[in-house]
Amino acid sequence: MASKRPRSTESDEQVVQQCAPMIRGAESSSVKFNNYNHNPPVVVFAHGAGAPSTSEWMTRWRTLLANALNPVEVVTFDYPYISGRRKAAPDAEKLVGFHLEFVRKVAAKYPEHPLILIGKSLGSRVSCMVAAENDIGALAVVCLGYPLKAKNGAIRDETLMKLTAPIMFVQGSNDNFCPLKLLEVVRQKLKSLNDLHVIEHGDHSFQIAKKNLELTGMTHEEAEQRAAESIAMFVSRIKNEKVITGPTNTCELEVDAIQFCQESKSVEEEECQNVETGILMSRKKFRKKSEMILKKRHKSERILKLKLSQRIYDKNGRGSTIEKAIALD
Repeated sequence: MASKRPRSTESDEQVVQQCAPMIRGAESSSVKFNNYNHNPPVVVFAHGAGAPSTSEWMTRWRTLLANALNPVEVVTFDYPYISGRRKAAPDAEKLVGFHLEFVRKVAAKYPEHPLILIGKSLGSRVSCMVAAENDIGALAVVCLGYPLKAKNGAIRDETLMKLTAPIMFVQGSNDNFCPLKLLEVVRQKLKSLNDLHVIEHGDHSFQIAKKNLELTGMTHEEAEQRAAESIAMFVSRIKNEKVITGPTNTCELEVDAIQFCQESKSVEEEECQNVETGILMSRKKFRKKSEMILKKRHKSERILKLKLSQRIYDKNGRGSTIEKAIALD
């Protein structure tokens, strides 16, 4: 007796119909299915100008990224100038060769895992330069405190304009190296998909003054955790978009589905049933995870909005809310 096939939406059925001919012809045409987008990513995390990869900041963010992205590994390294006698950081361009070679070694170690380049300040700028190389193929670049504005006032946007890989900026609203209004102008010109998460009252290293923490009702740890969650949502969206609109084929929806494609050697109907089941399960799993993340974020936003709407008072008893602030003496 034939087993019942799971019910599908019209869009899911269309995906299965597109997949089925490719799957049936895979064995004869020697097509190798690519699991790339469905495997956990590998992250190469570059430090900033003034501290090595073992600094407290880098160690803390390495943990945040590992928990948020669930990667196969978060790999850190030190630029040569920072070891031994302390020296000033060289121009970013002089670090590209070393950074690029390191990234290639990591990519060779994890060839089946999507590559994400993340950097702190100087490391984010060099990461963008590395991502611009044709043979890297980074899934995304994440800039933690991108130094858009140099000390001499020059705007460092030339590399950003060349990027085709999706890029996310995490910036403190009080970061003098990256005024948000200036960043918004630059983002409008980028040809790559891009996103921004702002840490309110954060400086270049995301530090928040105590008085501002009290105003927002958030701890510093909570502010950084929220930023890490935003990065995870950005990466999830990128992976999903690449799966649906990617150049290879529409069968690249989940590792389970592709494994079914490769392993099934029985009749065609049973083959398609396995593929369909794998695809539907993967899509439901992704939707459920995304909904959970969004619900958690919306709850945090509601709590924060409630706290920000409560009045605060100055020494003369004048009241204010975050939406209608008063000038304190």
